[in-house]
Amino acid sequence: MAKLRVLSFVLGPLDTNCYLAYDEDSLEAVIVDPAEPSDEVVRWVDRLGLKVRYIVATHGHFDHIYGAEELRRILGAPFAMSTLDTEVARLSYSWARHLLVEDPGTTPTPDIDLDKVDVLRFGGCEMRVIKTPGHTPGSVTLFLAGALVAFTGDTIFSGTVGRTDLPGGSEEQLMMSLCRLAKTLPRNTLLYPGHGFETTLNRELRLNIFLEEALRHCGGWEHEHG
Repeated sequence: MAKLRVLSFVLGPLDTNCYLAYDEDSLEAVIVDPAEPSDEVVRWVDRLGLKVRYIVATHGHFDHIYGAEELRRILGAPFAMSTLDTEVARLSYSWARHLLVEDPGTTPTPDIDLDKVDVLRFGGCEMRVIKTPGHTPGSVTLFLAGALVAFTGDTIFSGTVGRTDLPGGSEEQLMMSLCRLAKTLPRNTLLYPGHGFETTLNRELRLNIFLEEALRHCGGWEHEHG
């Protein structure tokens, strides 16, 4: 079984979590949510001798993709994002011009459309792409069953959930996505969100009132993993 290691970096004006996840045996890696062009992430890639296979965005808001173009150029890895978030990304970059010191330029075009992909593999790791719209139309959760780890983007956080009042957001879709995660992920799955601290699905099932409300909205549930 692959040995997954995860390094986290808090980057950008919105304190976004960018993750460098790698298979300790093969040293193949992915970067999740490239929040800004970061020398620190590249230094860790070089320091550990990693081969980055993918640069992946959980959704298209600028604070999750701003570093994609630069990292793709430096590391030579393809950028993966759902094309359902193309318009969201374009709008988000217009907002970014008011928050960033430098002009963010044009939105990065994904090499891989996560709307059409179910699994990404790096080394001995298999990363399942779960469609979880609501925060944005193309939001995804990235689940590594072998490590019991999920990168949830802005779908669910410790104690709360993603906002749905931005363009492309849908409260109804978010509730259905939360139910999907609650029903399919093992309870001891470690959740790495787009902002804030890591948590577990079990903790959120006990303490997250927004998740509780979503499950009531879905008419009850039966967890597939017990």
